[in-house]
Amino acid sequence: MFFSNSFSLSRARSVKSGRSRDRAEGEKIGAIGTADAMAPAATKTPSMSGTEEDYSEADPPAQFNATTIMTSAIQISSDDDDDDGGGGGDGQNDEEFETQSISTPTRLHQRRVSGGGGGGGGGGRGGQKRRASMETNELSGVPKTLSTTKKKKKKSTKRNGDDATKRKEEEEENNPHVVHAKRLRRAKRVCFELAAASATVKELEAKYATKSKDVVVGGEVVAKWFERHNEAQKKWKQLMKELMDIESDLKKRANEVDVYGGNTHALRAEEAALLRYVQFALWRAKPMASIGELRDDEVCRCLEKVVETHGVRFVLSLSTVSKQFRRCIRSPLVWKSNFNLSMETGISDRNLLEILKEDDAMSLCSNIRLDGCRFSTERSIMRLLERAGKSVETLSMVNVAGVTNKVMELISKKCTNIHTLDVRNCENLSADFVLGCCWPGSSMHKVRKLNLKGCEYLRGSVPVASFYALFNTLKENHEIEDDKIEKIAGFRLHEMKEKNGGVVYRDDDETVTEEQRKIARDVEAKHACSVDVEGLILTTWDKIQKWHSNDLSGTIIAACEHAAAVQHGNPLAANALRLMPRCGHVMCDQCELNARKRMVTHSRDDGSNLYTYPCPACNQPMPPPGGFSIELIRRD
Repeated sequence: MFFSNSFSLSRARSVKSGRSRDRAEGEKIGAIGTADAMAPAATKTPSMSGTEEDYSEADPPAQFNATTIMTSAIQISSDDDDDDGGGGGDGQNDEEFETQSISTPTRLHQRRVSGGGGGGGGGGRGGQKRRASMETNELSGVPKTLSTTKKKKKKSTKRNGDDATKRKEEEEENNPHVVHAKRLRRAKRVCFELAAASATVKELEAKYATKSKDVVVGGEVVAKWFERHNEAQKKWKQLMKELMDIESDLKKRANEVDVYGGNTHALRAEEAALLRYVQFALWRAKPMASIGELRDDEVCRCLEKVVETHGVRFVLSLSTVSKQFRRCIRSPLVWKSNFNLSMETGISDRNLLEILKEDDAMSLCSNIRLDGCRFSTERSIMRLLERAGKSVETLSMVNVAGVTNKVMELISKKCTNIHTLDVRNCENLSADFVLGCCWPGSSMHKVRKLNLKGCEYLRGSVPVASFYALFNTLKENHEIEDDKIEKIAGFRLHEMKEKNGGVVYRDDDETVTEEQRKIARDVEAKHACSVDVEGLILTTWDKIQKWHSNDLSGTIIAACEHAAAVQHGNPLAANALRLMPRCGHVMCDQCELNARKRMVTHSRDDGSNLYTYPCPACNQPMPPPGGFSIELIRRD
């Protein structure tokens, strides 16, 4: 210890004495440098011994290059002195001690050449000249041995520091206490941020519920409120997810047998406490709002789901819960997706008008179902359709006596965006009139699915002339659709279906590619109206044409003697003849009545019975009493 202190003291003294000696010599040579500066620069040059020799400008001496190299080495070694701006001993540092191997006169002469002078008189101007000289030497390719060594030392020191930092990080990762401390800090930070986000969301919702000045309905402030609310909700969800990840990680570690190894009971207890803390924060952050704290739009969304599951009357009964419910029930948002009265088959015309009232509650209704409402008249049905208007996309009125041609005319004017219409078993609605309203060039050209089974001209005993009118209307619609599809896809859809037995391309046709079949399916779905009774109308038409052609070579059409006599040319043999659409046989009224006496009972899977009346000619079931049949001859 004593030896090291003595060595440090002696080194400091030697450095101090060297600095004092250089200062004194610099003062002596400073005067010489001033006189030499006044002489022509081309007549003098410094030598390695510090003396001056005369030479001519055309013949420079060889020792000038060596002197320049030594000078550059000294300049590079004194970079810190140049940055300080001083040219004398006061501006020097400990690096001068490392350049003691270079002769003192040469070093002093270097100061004189750079304009420094001796001592501290050089100032900032000497430092600037030394820096310019150093840059010149760098451009001339002078080797910088000392600076390179210094940079290598710095790089090695930095590399050693990085390695030490990496080793320290690895040690911290392997230290369970350090890992737990980091996890604890992260969990606390997330909990505090989550609490703040939850408070922000509740504050915004309270402003909306109380209709404060910050929320003005219909103004620009509403958009800003929704924007702030969405941002707060997004941040809340992100923090909830992050905290739930921490919770799952803690649960996973708690279930592991030996997560750290060794006796770490205290650390396990701390992790268990942190897990309880995180679970409590999650519980507090979750929304636990009561009915009174819900916004109007949230109540409307809830009531919209209730309409689908429980029906219209149940939702209307909820108007007694609160004033908010009473207000929201008359909102169009509740009824925009579904207005289903099919569960309320006993609803009367008066009840439906009370539901509609005089507001715009049904103005956004897109799906209306009135199936089975036998007591509703065209007055209430038309009021409902007028309120809904262009919002209606799906309309189902199965077995509703109040649906008439007048209602259908209103639908064609008001409900122009409808694409699905179901009017089965509407006995007061003409199927011919419906087809006329849904032709491709009409206001209801968007209809892609039409159900007409059981309507007028498709139920009971239909005169053959009325059936002809229905068939002609259907064929006209097919012609218009074929012209439209031919321009789009290059083929006539309905003509190909008639040719191939109801399909565009037969399955056994190997000349048709799968891509062509796919194009045909897409075109039919987008540009053609699917009518459920289309096949029934076409097949019945073929059977009528076969009867009128008097073709006796094929299948026997007449199912009784009176029908056979008429077929052979005796029109007075029967007063009334009916054609059965399913089997195509024809019989008179009296023979049909006698055939229905042979009723056959079939047991269904649910335990009920099915009663059929077999045809006397083919044993296929005839239409039930009052079912669809074609009246070929009728004499009163």
